Amino acid sequence: MAMSTHLRRLLGFIVIAIVVVSLGACGDTISMLKARQAFQTANGSYGSKEYIRAIEEYEKVLELDPNGDRRVLLPTTFYIGSSHHLIFTASRLDAASRKMRVDNAIEYYEKTIDLVNEGGEFQDQLEIYSQYAAEQLAAIYRDNEEDFVNAEKYCLMLIELEPDKAERYYALGDIYKRFNDPDEMPLVEKAIECYAKPVEMMPDDPIVYRQMAGLHNEYGHFDDTMDWLGRARDLNTNDPEGYYLIATHYWDKVYRDPDLSIQERENYIQSGIDELDEALGFNDQYVDALIYKNLLLRENAKIEEIRGNKRKADELISEANTLRDRALELKKEQEAEAAAESTVGGH
Repeated sequence: MAMSTHLRRLLGFIVIAIVVVSLGACGDTISMLKARQAFQTANGSYGSKEYIRAIEEYEKVLELDPNGDRRVLLPTTFYIGSSHHLIFTASRLDAASRKMRVDNAIEYYEKTIDLVNEGGEFQDQLEIYSQYAAEQLAAIYRDNEEDFVNAEKYCLMLIELEPDKAERYYALGDIYKRFNDPDEMPLVEKAIECYAKPVEMMPDDPIVYRQMAGLHNEYGHFDDTMDWLGRARDLNTNDPEGYYLIATHYWDKVYRDPDLSIQERENYIQSGIDELDEALGFNDQYVDALIYKNLLLRENAKIEEIRGNKRKADELISEANTLRDRALELKKEQEAEAAAESTVGGH
């Protein structure tokens, strides 16, 4: 049966609509393909450190396919920020150009985090970009903007993302150290709390105890420093380095603190020598331990000179010289052995 005029016209409209939709879809496909091509070109430019060109190509991606695949949009947004970041860190710029690059880096890193937080397809794969962006923002606010509030904010965000990673707590602790002002904004206790967290997480690792000791040492907390170094030593009593590190701090205290009494100096010197004797008991060719024992003996000789005991002072200097010469001899032997091994390994 022949179709009515009305049905013919309706079919005609449907065909036209299909053609229009198809043409639109084709246009979307062409834009998507161009965006992907721009993305590949941008990645190549970024890899070649041509960051200005990379920015231009990445921006084309966002113009051509602004609502496209998140696996393209998210890295595109992040790498625009990263390109601006690398331009201002790797180049000498005037103040206006630097500010523009810094502001753009911050803008696109923050956009990256917002895009991740929106959720959507491939979320598990793309959440890493939130971490990358937060790391860079923390660095910018710490090193370039000197903005404590935002530096702390992004360090806390990183801890929330990776609460079991010790490095995140050290990074936050370093923010508190950097911005500490004893009068306006005392933050040392906060830094100590951050450094204590890895100790809770890894109580059998001497390194985290030494990190805590190093923090206390920065602020002149001598007793706390020695306490934490002692804890580190006691975790592995067969490791000569634990004893050696304690001795170096005893020498540093005696050498640099003019307010110590003679008795305090003597006590610290003897404690340091005792620690080094323990270290040398495990390894009598421990060059650094020999050097520091030599230094402590020289400090002891100074005390004997003050007391007018020249003979005892000369004996201590003679013993120190013997240790120094032994250390230098061992160092030459060890360097020669290392060079020989390197030569053999090279062949």
